[in-house]
Amino acid sequence: MNPSFPDPFVLLLLAQDPKTILAFRRLVDKVQSRTEQQLRETKGIHQEPIKSDPPYQSIRLDRGPRAKVRLQGDMMIFEDLDTEQQEFYGKK
Repeated sequence: MNPSFPDPFVLLLLAQDPKTILAFRRLVDKVQSRTEQQLRETKGIHQEPIKSDPPYQSIRLDRGPRAKVRLQGDMMIFEDLDTEQQEFYGKK
């Protein structure tokens, strides 16, 4: 897969602590070296669908933070970052 990072996502990422940024960097390495199916099968990533329109996926950066991504062909577009693990699923 090829990752894509829209400007709002980059600004959000740069506001995170160094540990989260490093976890993101490790995730990008995994995304670039695997197909979508391989990512789904990779332990620790936990790629899950988010019920929404358009459909998004939630993918784990590290033990806590998750990114909201949209799959478009062989591109994974990073849209948002949730460090609380609740925002994407509507929980409080």
